[in-house]
Amino acid sequence: MVFIESISNNKWLSSGLIILVSLLLYFRCFNYGFALDDTIVYDENKFVAKGFSGIYDILSKESFTGYFGQQQNYVAGARYRPLSLITFAVEHQIWGKKPELAHIINVLIYGFCGVVLLGFFKRIKAALNWSSILVFCASLLFIAHPIHTEAVANIKGRDELMCMLFSIISMNYLLDYIDFRKIKFLLISMFSYFLALMSKENAITFLAIFPLTVFYFRNFSFLQSIKQTFTLWIPAILFLIIRSKVLGFFFGNSTVILDLMNNPFVGMRIDEKISTIILCIGWYIKLLFIPHPLTHDYYPYHVPKIGFNDSLSWIAIVSVLSILILSFIFRKKNALQGYAVLFFFISISIVSNVFFPVGTFMNERFLFIASISFIMLLIEFFSWLSKRYNAYPNLSLSCIGGIFLIYSFLTITRVPAWMSGDSLNFSAINVSKNSARINLFMGVTYFKKAEVEADPAKKKKNLDEASRYIDKALFIFPNYGQGLNMKAGILAEYHKLSGGTEDFLIYIEKVVEKEPNLKFVNDYLKYIGQEPNNKALLYEFYSNTGYNLFYKKQRLIEPSIMYLEEAYKLRRNEKPLLERMIDVYSNAIASNRLKSKQMNDYKNRLDELKLYYQIILQ
Repeated sequence: MVFIESISNNKWLSSGLIILVSLLLYFRCFNYGFALDDTIVYDENKFVAKGFSGIYDILSKESFTGYFGQQQNYVAGARYRPLSLITFAVEHQIWGKKPELAHIINVLIYGFCGVVLLGFFKRIKAALNWSSILVFCASLLFIAHPIHTEAVANIKGRDELMCMLFSIISMNYLLDYIDFRKIKFLLISMFSYFLALMSKENAITFLAIFPLTVFYFRNFSFLQSIKQTFTLWIPAILFLIIRSKVLGFFFGNSTVILDLMNNPFVGMRIDEKISTIILCIGWYIKLLFIPHPLTHDYYPYHVPKIGFNDSLSWIAIVSVLSILILSFIFRKKNALQGYAVLFFFISISIVSNVFFPVGTFMNERFLFIASISFIMLLIEFFSWLSKRYNAYPNLSLSCIGGIFLIYSFLTITRVPAWMSGDSLNFSAINVSKNSARINLFMGVTYFKKAEVEADPAKKKKNLDEASRYIDKALFIFPNYGQGLNMKAGILAEYHKLSGGTEDFLIYIEKVVEKEPNLKFVNDYLKYIGQEPNNKALLYEFYSNTGYNLFYKKQRLIEPSIMYLEEAYKLRRNEKPLLERMIDVYSNAIASNRLKSKQMNDYKNRLDELKLYYQIILQ
C-alpha cells in the first residue's frame, strides 16, 4: 500500500509505470505487419510513400485520396485526418516503410495517452475527493482495457490515439489556465485542440465536453463555463474552414451512399434504424463493462437489423433510458455520474449514426475516448466502496487489482489477432459469423491460397472453403458486388480445374443475374470463347441470358443488348436471335427513355438488323 502510494505521488515514477504497462501489454505488436485499413492510410498510400514531399498533398487532399487517386466520398462527409498521415510520411522518409516501427510509435503514443489522462484526473481529483492511489489506478485501468486493442494494435488507429492525446492535453491546459490565468496555458490549449481536430474530426465533440468539465469541476455556472471555453471555438472554426476548402463542402455533400458496406442503414425502415442505433449504444455500454467477445467487424448483419416489434430493441431502449434517467435523478447526490454519462453520450454522438452514417453499425475503436467515462465511474464506485467499508482499507485496491489483471489478460490474448490481415479474419469469423464482410474476407483468404496452390486436390479444397464463405456472404447480402465478383472468380478456378464449361455457364448465370456488368465475368467469357468447342454453348448462354433473363424477367435493356450482341458475333445468321434483337431494340426505342445519341444509335442498329433479317428470309 505504501509502495503504491509512493509511486502514485511521484510524477515520473507513475508516468513511467503507465508507459511500461503499455509496452508490456502491446510489445508483441512490434513484429506485426499491416492489417485492415493500414493499406489505405500507409502501406499503399502514394502521398505517404513520397515522404516529406507528400505532406502538402496530405494537407490539401481528402485522407483517402492518396490510396484511391482521387476523392471518392465512399462514406458520408468524406474524411480529412491529415496529422496521422503526416507522421506516417515522416517515418517513411526517415526509415522507409517499416510497419514494425509504426506499431512501436502507436504503443508509445498510447502510453502518453495514459500519462496525460493521469494529469487530467489529478486536476479534478479534489472535486472528486479521490486519493492519489485511485487516480493512478484509473490511468492503469484505462491502459489495460481491452476495448482499446483496435486503436493501438492497428496502425491506422493512430488517428484515434492522437485525437485523444491532444484533446486531453488541451483539456489539461484549459484547466490550468482557469486555475492560474496564464495566457500561455490558453495558447497551448488552443494549439493542442487544433492538432486534435487535425488528427480526427471526432475531437469536435470536445466543444461540448470542455464547458461541461469546467462546470462540473470548477466553481462556475454553466453559462460562465461556456464563456471560459469560448476561445477554443477559434481552432475549431479554423479547422472547419480548412476542411471545407479541401473537401469542397462543409459537413457533407449531396451524395447519397447506397452501398450497404458503407451505409448499413440502406433499405431500413425508420423504426429499424432507430432500434438498431439504440442497440449499438447499448452494445457499446456492454463492451465497456464486459469487453468480450471482441471483433473488428460489426458490419451487416453481425449487428442484427431489428424493429420496434423485436424484444431486443426494447431491452436496449429501456437500458439506455434507465442510465439517462438514473444519472439525472442522482445528479445532486453524485455529480460525477452525471458528468460521466454526459461525457459518454457526447463523445459517442458523432460516431453513433444519429446525425449521419459513419460507414458501419459500430466499431470498438469508436469507444476509445468514450471509455474515459466508464473508467471514471468505476473508480468512483471503488472510492465509495473504500469509504463505505473503511474497516477494510485494501478492499477497493484488491478489486481494482483483480479487474486490472482480467483486463490485461484479455488485452494480451486479443493483440495477436492484429498480426496480419489473415489472423484478423480468422479471429473475427468466430465472433462475427453473420457479417457479410468478414465472410467475404475469409473467402478471399482461401481463394488466394488456392491461387498459389499447385496440388489440384489441395487447390480444390481451398476453393471449396472459399466458396462456402462467399456463399454465406451472398446469403446475408445477395447483391454484394465484391462477393459476386469473388464468386465468379471461384467458378472460373473450378472451370480451369475441371474444364466443365456447361456447368460453369449454369452457375455463372446466377452471378450475372445479380450483377450483369462484372468486368471479370465478361473478360472470362471472352477468354473461354477462344476455344472452338465452347462457341455453341456460349451462343446459347448469351442468347438465352440476354433475352429471357435480362429482357423478359428483369426488363434490363442495356445488359440484354450487350449479351445479344455477343451472341450475334458468334452466329449472325440465326433467325430466332435476330427476332429477339429486333424485339429488344424496338421496345427500347418505344420506351422513349434514351438520350438523343443513344436513341440514334439504337435506331440505326435496328434498321441494320431488320434489313439483315429480310436478306436471310429471302
